[in-house]
Amino acid sequence: MNQRLEYLTKLIPIVGHLREGYYARATFFAFALLLHVGIGIGGLYQSKLLWLSSSSGKFIASSLILYATVIGITVWGVLDMRLILKRKASDENRPRGQNYFDIVKRKFLRDKKGLVGAFILFVIVYAAIYAPFFSPYNPLKMDLLNTLESPSLHHPFGTDNFGRDILARVIYGSRVALGIGAGAMLVNMTWGGFLGLLGGYYRGLIDSIIMRVLEITNVIPYLVLVILVLALFRTSGVVPLILILGIFGLYPARIIRSEVLSVREEDYVLASRSIGASDSRIIFHHVLPNSMASLLVTSTMRIGTNIITVAGLSFLGFGVTPPTPSWGRSLQQAQDYMRVATWMAIFPGLAIILTVFAFNILGDSLRDVLDPKLKEYR
Repeated sequence: MNQRLEYLTKLIPIVGHLREGYYARATFFAFALLLHVGIGIGGLYQSKLLWLSSSSGKFIASSLILYATVIGITVWGVLDMRLILKRKASDENRPRGQNYFDIVKRKFLRDKKGLVGAFILFVIVYAAIYAPFFSPYNPLKMDLLNTLESPSLHHPFGTDNFGRDILARVIYGSRVALGIGAGAMLVNMTWGGFLGLLGGYYRGLIDSIIMRVLEITNVIPYLVLVILVLALFRTSGVVPLILILGIFGLYPARIIRSEVLSVREEDYVLASRSIGASDSRIIFHHVLPNSMASLLVTSTMRIGTNIITVAGLSFLGFGVTPPTPSWGRSLQQAQDYMRVATWMAIFPGLAIILTVFAFNILGDSLRDVLDPKLKEYR
């Protein structure tokens, strides 16, 4: 009986965590699995789940992500349980200290505004990833017999001038907003971080050239510069927007440069240089890890800025190509119907406000918990 229970403890993570007294972890894994199983049941009920429904061909990506996430959570739970048992067998009575990440996690869980921002983003991200399972209607399907219908049980956010369900278009529009915002942020963080590292570490001529180029690009208003490039190349779509927003919004380069200028003079960097460590080793093992906190905070807030920029470009007609659902495009279409169908502008506008608000307060919270100069460890 004990051997069977030990086998179940290693195989089933939630049972093992409960048996070993890790109730918080058991709750986390149980909630994660139940959430994704519930999403899967909803998708199966709507005949949108791959391999388990007859009409699921259009929802391959969401179905595969759902399957991979369930498998990943299960494997993570098993590995975590095995690590707990291994730690218990080897150093059960040994006192354990807290590393930097444990301190950051504890501080973040005490920060209410960070938790609020993370929760809002959690809902929006999951709505974007599993949009086919949450959306009640096809966002592109028109119903000309029910145009400009006010919010009701059948259409909680109402319908637009083509009879399309606004809730469905808001849900699918989150894919465009988050996809372009996060994609541009990754390009921005990689390219800007690289330039900031080079300029801050080597200084001299390299730093002067990089800073002068950034100053030239910063002279032109950011939105005007993006519109100018889009108009010159006569291009639109998700990928061009990601590249343009990522390449021209290099504000993180200045942030990481200032951090690198400070870190490169620290004693541990001077010690590494004195024993003959190469520049690449010093940069990637000492300078970059100790400069990532500010870059992470700036990049998190930059996603919100990118979302506003994409919405503004779509409103002006330079965003994604119709009929792809976009929050900014929905606002553009709503301006002609503000007196008779205010809901066409209210719900896409609220989606933009909530998303940007969540990224801003999350970034502000990360700044507080990652920077020991602003708050002492508690």
